[in-house]
Amino acid sequence: MNSDRYNKGRAAGRAGRSVSGERRVITMLFCDVTGSTAMAEQLDAEEWAEIMNEAFDYLIAPVYRYEGTVARLQGDGFLAFFGAPVAHEDDPVRAVMAGVEILEDLAPFRTEIFEDYGLDFNVRVGINTGPVVVGDIGADRALEYTAMGDAINLAARMEATAAPGTVQIAHNTYRLVAPLFDVEALGAIAVKGKDEAVLSYRVIGRKEQPGRLRGIEGLDAPLIGRDAEFAQLRGQLDELRGGRGQIVFLVGEAGLGKSRLLSEMVEYWRQVPGSERYWTTAQGIPYESGRPYSLFYQRMRQNLGIEDNDSPEVARRKIDRALSSFPMAQKMAISQAVETLMAVSGRAEGPRLEAEALKRQLFELTTQVWQNEGQISASVAVFDDLHWSDPASAELIIHLLKLVESTPVMILCAMRPYVDSPGWQVKESAAELYPEHFSEFSLAPLSDGDSDELVNHLLVIADLPQDLRQLILDKAEGNPFFVEEVVRTLIDVGAIVKDDDGRRWLAAQPVEELAIPDNLQAMLTSRIDRLDKQTKVTLQIASVIGRTFYQRVLAYMAEKKQQLDGELQALREAELILESAQRPELQYMFRHELTRDATYRTLLRRQRRRYHRRAGEAIEALFPDRLDDEAHRLAYHFGEAGDKGRALKYHEIAGDQAVGLYANKEAAEHYSAAIGLAKDSGDSELLLRLYSARGRALTHDGRFDEALAGSQELEALAREMGEPNLVLEAIVAQGTLFAVPSIILDAKRARHLLETALDMAKELGNAAAEAKIWWSLMLANNIIGGGPEKSMAYGERSLEIAREHDLGEQLAYTLHDLARPYAMLGRSEQAMEASEEAGRLFREQNNLAMVVDNMATASSGYFLFGQLDLALKRAEAALSLSRTIGSLWGEAYALMRLAFTLVELGYVGQAFKAWGAATVVAQDASFVGLHFFVPSFVAYFTIQMGSFDRGEQLIKQLVEQRNEGLASDAGVMANRGDVTGDLISRLQAS
Repeated sequence: MNSDRYNKGRAAGRAGRSVSGERRVITMLFCDVTGSTAMAEQLDAEEWAEIMNEAFDYLIAPVYRYEGTVARLQGDGFLAFFGAPVAHEDDPVRAVMAGVEILEDLAPFRTEIFEDYGLDFNVRVGINTGPVVVGDIGADRALEYTAMGDAINLAARMEATAAPGTVQIAHNTYRLVAPLFDVEALGAIAVKGKDEAVLSYRVIGRKEQPGRLRGIEGLDAPLIGRDAEFAQLRGQLDELRGGRGQIVFLVGEAGLGKSRLLSEMVEYWRQVPGSERYWTTAQGIPYESGRPYSLFYQRMRQNLGIEDNDSPEVARRKIDRALSSFPMAQKMAISQAVETLMAVSGRAEGPRLEAEALKRQLFELTTQVWQNEGQISASVAVFDDLHWSDPASAELIIHLLKLVESTPVMILCAMRPYVDSPGWQVKESAAELYPEHFSEFSLAPLSDGDSDELVNHLLVIADLPQDLRQLILDKAEGNPFFVEEVVRTLIDVGAIVKDDDGRRWLAAQPVEELAIPDNLQAMLTSRIDRLDKQTKVTLQIASVIGRTFYQRVLAYMAEKKQQLDGELQALREAELILESAQRPELQYMFRHELTRDATYRTLLRRQRRRYHRRAGEAIEALFPDRLDDEAHRLAYHFGEAGDKGRALKYHEIAGDQAVGLYANKEAAEHYSAAIGLAKDSGDSELLLRLYSARGRALTHDGRFDEALAGSQELEALAREMGEPNLVLEAIVAQGTLFAVPSIILDAKRARHLLETALDMAKELGNAAAEAKIWWSLMLANNIIGGGPEKSMAYGERSLEIAREHDLGEQLAYTLHDLARPYAMLGRSEQAMEASEEAGRLFREQNNLAMVVDNMATASSGYFLFGQLDLALKRAEAALSLSRTIGSLWGEAYALMRLAFTLVELGYVGQAFKAWGAATVVAQDASFVGLHFFVPSFVAYFTIQMGSFDRGEQLIKQLVEQRNEGLASDAGVMANRGDVTGDLISRLQAS
């Protein structure tokens, strides 16, 4: 082989490939003729070609009828898509309907082929729903609009294993259409390339009494958050029974509860015996919107009891029976109009009506029928999903609106706010022509409280963690249907399960992110597909930027300015986005997070990477003076773009910004992301900086076990890299963590690690590490009870090294904790000077958590020296700042110090309130001391106040906690030199 020629040809082919595809959830239908090879062998090639050409007319027509796309024709079959290139929210239903009708439509042709050739001509259909990449795939000279992905292979497998003359669907499709079709479960089918077999089903036909597609089987909830609307609607039904005609519109986006309100209304209406026959419903169906008078066709079928499989003769008998009470002339006219509309073979004596005559007669006769019904009883005519009405039905409804002035009828319409739909014309006409009879209810999203109540009712008893509840609320954003679907998805993926007795729902596994449910993806994609191509691309680019996006960033990314305003206006009119801010930048946002998710999911991975890089570069170019503030966005975009260098840089900056705001959880997340990108860098200085910063953020957030795991991870990485100084820093970090009163407190282990590290630091000449070691040994000595003299010696050695080498951060920590042994040794002036200098340094370093700790500790010092006014001021200042930055440790500590001073000042009631608040806060803080000491002081002063029984009860509880290990190191405070030591000694002795 000529390698140069081969490589050139390969390069040319790759250059010509199309990458204009999209990621979509679609339903795929495979259909082929069974036994085609054997039949073809019995016929001349020309005859077989004629048979197949004619057969395709029958096979493909149902696909087009339900607005599918024939993607590929092959010799004896074809592949069709439902959901690409244009999506509908009911694509799985359309595909199954098409499959069923393929078999029905083919029946006469099969008979004809058998009579002409003696051949059993039959087909089989296989259907599956799932995520694929669709688009023009291939080279310039051989492009094909097709789909790629595992889901299409499963659809092919469904077709290959289907019996002749049947429609077989995979479970992915079944779960989306089950309420509408009767099926036979076929069990699991082995599929090549899959570890587990796949459930499949044979479609028998449409259900006579179809269920509802929405909701979760076995889970239900009462009407929530719509009490005001329902009360008004009940009042209007009561007025209707009193003879007043009504026009009522329920308007809201998909899933906001229009259908649920309708169901509650019909239940209220049917409380009067016999009234059910005067409530009729016709529903707009998207694939019927091209059929004239489709809504009235439905009403007639319901009223006359005509079934799908009724013959013309049976249908005519039912029409005659229903019209038996009408005068003969009127009966004949109505019958003729109905038969023409329903395509029932007409009577021999009556000519078939032409279009204009049919319209005139239909309008007149429908008006007369409704008037006649109104003389018998008040009635309700429901038109649900009116936004999918055909124009002819909308025109007839407008004609009937005038009846409300003279007839007790309610025309009740539910629809989405699609202003370009025929249904919207009905609403506008009703409001303009009959304002005294017109009411409109615009449904808004539920509140968070109502959404949470809905979750509780759906799951009956739900023992769900708050973060999982919040995930549901954040995703659904007050849309009841979305709440149901998110809950359904959590059940499907096993994130929430019932407990052993089947009564309580529990969280079974953590959920970081939640993929948008397939049916919501289809619903939202169908809205996106209504946009023109350029506007859709603009929306896709915006989805990459995020839920909110600056107009300037979007313009920079889209590289267009003139037409952008028009496209944004089109997106606003489509109610996909809204303007969220004008200052300091014109900013837009997606109306719903799930809309943004659905749009983003249509992009190919390569497109996403390209757009994310462009978004990051746009922010860098447009906001050069705000890069620190935008660091979190930049880190996200460059991370998604695969630009490790810039992603790492901005994650670190974003972490530093979060620390400055005491947003420790967010800071830890950014530092973790940066560590993940830096692990392979070999840069020991960078790794130390990131691990140390994350460790501080984690400890400030009370996550000491995670901080310890991080230090141990750093030690292992440092040994692997052969970096002794990095190993040293990791060991020192572990020793310090064990020396601080917390849930991992272990003073002996701390001293062992620190003494080992001290030898390493001296050998390596690492002054910074040595200063930290001496400081940590001081902390450990305080806990072990080695005496204030030794603690002071350790602290002063750390202080000496820190000053000599200008180690500002270490200097602040050492001074802060050195104040304690100074005070215990009676060197009050040195203690106060050390504390004041430490506080000043913490402020300069913007270390707000330690500013709180410093002020609370200073309050303790002033208390011991009898300066109660200063003790009170420091405690109050510490409490205020702790609450501002969200430091639970600081808040509990400040409350405890405040309570001491209040008791000494005689404000006993206020002191006990402060202790009570400290006890509550301490439950969320991860410091052992606070879990024990705050209640212990309450016990102590309760006894001092004479409440011996209550004090004894508190002491018993504390002893139980100690025995359970909640306060195993509670005695460490005995060396603090204040009332705590005496109290703890008494408690432990008890």
